[in-house]
Formats: sequence, structure tokens, C-alpha cells
Amino acid sequence: MSGPDAVLLPPPGADSIPGYDGGWIGEGPGRSPFLRYAERGPTVNWSEELEGLHEESSREHFIDVWTRRAVLACVGPLPERATIADVGCSSGYLLEDLRIAHPEATLIGVDLIASGLRKAHALVPQARLLQGDACELPLRDASLDAALSANLLEHLPDDLAALSELRRVLRPGARAVVVVPAGPDVYDYYDRFLGHERRYGNGELARKGRVAGLEVLRDVHLGSLLYPPFWLVKQRNRRRFSQLDGEALRRRVAGDIAGTGHSRAGALACRLEERLLRAGLRLPFGIRGLTVLRRPVAPG
Repeated sequence: MSGPDAVLLPPPGADSIPGYDGGWIGEGPGRSPFLRYAERGPTVNWSEELEGLHEESSREHFIDVWTRRAVLACVGPLPERATIADVGCSSGYLLEDLRIAHPEATLIGVDLIASGLRKAHALVPQARLLQGDACELPLRDASLDAALSANLLEHLPDDLAALSELRRVLRPGARAVVVVPAGPDVYDYYDRFLGHERRYGNGELARKGRVAGLEVLRDVHLGSLLYPPFWLVKQRNRRRFSQLDGEALRRRVAGDIAGTGHSRAGALACRLEERLLRAGLRLPFGIRGLTVLRRPVAPG
């Protein structure tokens, strides 16, 4: 097999990859927005309900815009017509930014949530979308020129398994750029409701990346300038709302999401932080952690 679909494994029960023409070509009429490898898995704490509650706010929120910009800046040099995967692609906002930044690349999006994949297909119909498990990626060994994953690993009970899968599917010398929430001491009801297994401590993701056989190229924080007020709010939440559950918890989280729209001050803080990082200033705290990993090149 050759061409952009050569990196994919056949779906369960199939001997080959179906054709693609603005969607996967099946036996019936129309086109399917994604190939199904796994409808659900025990390895991720996420759901259709959480996708619908959270996805729209993530498109324009200043910290999410800054996160996607930072991820793209860390992809590094790519070969001509590279193959790039977004693992945990959700509704496709990072895929959309990738398409603009690398229009000649083959883009692959992997997620378990069907509603997000349908939205991603409408947004980036050129991308090959796969309903699959991050801990069992439906990709061939050493097939990717880059892999990105933003806000996924915190939902996985076994994040080391996902990191090991990233190593497997990366070509030698290729990078993975991974973003996770930072600060175990600010874990609160919001994290619990969203199915976060953890918030990551300083250096934690880098250490796990090394255990998975990856080299660490960069390990920094995002949202550092916004962290002091963020920390204060999270500590209040931990004191006052730790017992929230059921419908009261859902309403509280929905209200938090509805109230975190665009902030001019937040956007300006992210732009300033971007300049500071370019100048080499790295603060030891932040709302999120960004780690750049690389599959080692075999000696000789």
C-alpha cells in the first residue's frame, strides 16, 4: 500500500483500508466521517456529554488558543508531505490550525467520541479521522513524522501506555508535543467532573516520557502569568466545594465553563508569556505543562 493511508491499520474485520474522497467510502451511499476501530474504551475518562459541555468554549478561550499556538511552534522541522497525527483530536480545532500551518501534510485525527469526530470532519474534511484508543493506536509502527496531544493524557488511567504508543508510531527522530494540566495541588471539583485522573507535577510528564523510551527536548509551563489568580480560585474551590456531587456539580461546572469566555486581559497575558518563552524565561509553575518528546534515532 502507498499514499497517505499507508500508515493506517485495517479496521476490525477488514483486510484493507477503504478509499477516501472527502470521507471514507463504504458499501452504502454517502461517506463516513471516520473509521471505527473502537467505539469506547476503559482507558479514557471522557464522554459525549462532556464533549458537548466543553468543546465550544475551547475554540476561542485564550488559554486554548495559546496552547494550540504553542503546540504548533514546537512541531519542529518536517519532511515534505509529512504525516501528522492529533491524538485526542476532539472537535478538530488543532487539526484546523495544522491544516493552515502545513497544508501539504497528511493529517490524522484519533478520538473515541463520535460527536467530536463528526464536528472535526466538518471542520477539516481533508483529515483522516479514526475512532480509536490512544493506548492502542490504529497506526503502523514508525509511521508518523509528528504527533500532537493536547489535554488527553490526564483522562487516561494508564498515561504511560499512551506515551509508549506514541513512541511506537513515531519515526526515529520524530517529535511528540504533549500538553497536560499542571499543578496537583490545584486539583478540584472541576478536574474531578471532567474525568481528570491527575494534574501533573513539575517534571512528571518528562519522567514518564523517558520511561516510555522517549527523549525530552523541552518541558515548560503555559499560563504562568495567569497562574496566581488561577491558584487562588482553585484553592477556594477546594475549601468550599469539594463535596459537590451529582446535578449540583454538573450545574457548577457548566456555569464555570459559561463564564470563562474571551478575556482581553487573558489574551494579552498569553501573548506576553509567549514573548518571554521565546526569550528563554521559564517559570516553574503554570496552568498547563507542555513537553516536547522525541523518538531516539538508532545509533549507526
